[in-house]
Amino acid sequence: MPGVDLNYFIRQANKLTEKIEKRKQELAEETVEKKSANDLITVTVNCAQEVKSIKIAPAAVDPNDVAMLEDLLIATVNAALVDSKAKMQAELGKVSGGIKIPGVT
Repeated sequence: MPGVDLNYFIRQANKLTEKIEKRKQELAEETVEKKSANDLITVTVNCAQEVKSIKIAPAAVDPNDVAMLEDLLIATVNAALVDSKAKMQAELGKVSGGIKIPGVT
């Protein structure tokens, strides 16, 4: 096509990819905190989907009901990971203008 500068589009795509990668690195430092339904467990994860801390209230530790504690812990970790993934996607959507880039956003 006359007048179409493919190199311009490639440069723009590269700039966008760089912005997204930079924001991903920044988001890896940002955390999301999630509490269990009964506030006995608090899980903090970063937006790179890494668990940073788990706090368990003493009231949650019942030696006669370890299964409940395990279930509560799994549910809270999974909820925190879902929230952190949603935050990552929302923030990258801001950078990309809502454009989904496979393997990047």
